[in-house]
Amino acid sequence: MPLFDKMQTPITTAALAAMLALTACQTGSVLSGQNTDDATDTAQDTARQNNLTNPNDRPKLANTRTALTDYCPTVQIRAGTESFRILPKGEDPETSDKVRYQVSITNAARECNYVGQNLQMRVGVKGRLITGPVGGPGTVTMPIRIAVTEGNETIYSKLYKQPETISSGESAKLFSFVDEEVIIPAPTRPNIRVYIGFDEGPYNTP
Repeated sequence: MPLFDKMQTPITTAALAAMLALTACQTGSVLSGQNTDDATDTAQDTARQNNLTNPNDRPKLANTRTALTDYCPTVQIRAGTESFRILPKGEDPETSDKVRYQVSITNAARECNYVGQNLQMRVGVKGRLITGPVGGPGTVTMPIRIAVTEGNETIYSKLYKQPETISSGESAKLFSFVDEEVIIPAPTRPNIRVYIGFDEGPYNTP
C-alpha cells in the first residue's frame, strides 16, 4: 500500500491536543534528567571536533611566490675554491711548479623561476683554462661543485665532472657550465645562498 494511503483518517482537535501534551511531557522528562553542565561540555566537545576536521580552520601556509616573487638568491664563489692546478702524477701540489693546467672561475650567474611550491634555478659558471709549463693538448676534468644553503643548513649539493679539451696549438681557452637542476622548496625568508667552486677531491691528477 502506498505511504500516503495510510493517512486517510482525519485527526480531530482533541486528538491533536492530546498528542501535543504527550510530546511536551516526554521532552520535559528527557531534559530534566540531563545535567546542564554536561550538555554544555558536550556542545563544546562537538564544536572542537568540528574545528579539527574543518580544513578552513587550519593554519594557512605563507604564499612565498607572492611575498618573495622578486627574490633570486645571489651566487658566490666559495673562498679557496675559485681555482686549482693539475700536476703530473706524484707531484706535491704544495711545492711543485710542474703545472700541466690551471683552471679558474671568473664569473657566475643565475636565473630564478617559482613553480608551484618550489624555486627552480639555473646556475652558470664561466672560467678560464690555461696550460702550464709542462702542459699540452689534452682533456681536463673540472670538478665543479654547486651548493645551496638555507641559513646554516645545506639543502642542495652536487658535484659535476665537466670535461674541457685543449687542442694542439692552444695555450688557453674559456669555458662555461650551467647546472639546470637546482630545485629547492620556495624560500620563506631571503636567507638562501648559492655557492660555486672547484671541489678537487681525487681529480688533481687526470
